Amino acid sequence: MSDTEETAENRRLVDTITDPELDWVGPEPRGIASVLTRDTPALHTVVEERRDGLKNWEVDISHEGARICSKFDEEGFAMYEFVFKNLRFRLPFSNFAMGVFRWLRLAPSQLHSNSMAFIRAFEALYEHLHVEPTLPLFFRVFKIQRQPTKNGHDWVSLKHQSHKLFKMFIDSIRGFKERYYVVRPVTQSARDSLYQVKTLMNTDVSSRLDKHGVQMTRRVAQFPLSWTEKHFKLGTDAYLTEDDNLTVEDVAGFERLRAYVGSFTPALCVTRAGVPIRDEEGKQKIESRYVNTKTLLECKSRAEAKLLLDNMSSLQECMIKMQKSKKARNGTASITAVVGNEQQVSSGCSSHIFLVQAPGFEHGFVGCYFS
Repeated sequence: MSDTEETAENRRLVDTITDPELDWVGPEPRGIASVLTRDTPALHTVVEERRDGLKNWEVDISHEGARICSKFDEEGFAMYEFVFKNLRFRLPFSNFAMGVFRWLRLAPSQLHSNSMAFIRAFEALYEHLHVEPTLPLFFRVFKIQRQPTKNGHDWVSLKHQSHKLFKMFIDSIRGFKERYYVVRPVTQSARDSLYQVKTLMNTDVSSRLDKHGVQMTRRVAQFPLSWTEKHFKLGTDAYLTEDDNLTVEDVAGFERLRAYVGSFTPALCVTRAGVPIRDEEGKQKIESRYVNTKTLLECKSRAEAKLLLDNMSSLQECMIKMQKSKKARNGTASITAVVGNEQQVSSGCSSHIFLVQAPGFEHGFVGCYFS
């Protein structure tokens, strides 16, 4: 599946709430109740790194009657378990991530989880390339995708503007929409991380002072804590960056990213028997390669991410596109992945992806895809 596609999920709408303030929200977000309880097996509640042992955030699962799009008190906001468990986001969100939510005028849970992965991957890669990840640069790489809906708005997705650079985390995420909970700050530092101090100005752009001549300020949320319609008041192009609006530094950063991905060794397309697949002109078909978002986000340390990114362009992790066969159509194909001069075979594979361990790395890097 390309990064421009989103597969619709069939979900039983338990009870579509009828809050007048949410009339603009589509029936799916208003109708999907969370299935999570304290007794849910393998429930993931790790939402922060407790380096000092202090608990700054709590997970609240007792929100009967609420939905992902509901407002919650005590500075709580809804988030999908998938984001913390699979994408490894941790609170507080980075300044860059909060900037993305703020620019899009979206609560984090309004952004499709596959698109949340792009935020972390973008930030990690630019750190590796020693380039500052800026919002204009991010929205030069990505643009907005909204699903057409007749009865209101739902989730917003990101897709590449022109040059594809990142693979999707997962082609189609199943079941994440019904696994959500509320996270709340329980310490002052955690609460402070959700807000920024804004200087108040007069209509003539002069500083607004109180009766003692002191600059007036107010605390505003770093990003929307609950679902908001503001994002949809503007067309999708309003959130994008044109080349003319990039700084010299951003242009250089964009070209550096393109050069990095452009250096990846293409994958050679072969049949199940290892025979090259050729085009109409007799040339062997090749498959372009991109930043492996999933493998990158699975790295458990910066050192591991650096090792991966240092070698991603030359790793023999090439995606080998397989020709369809009768066995492949039945999901019982025997798949051969060529890594250097070695071959590893998996029989009866029912998945569309087969990963092979690469020497010296914790995660597998060879992906075999049925055509």
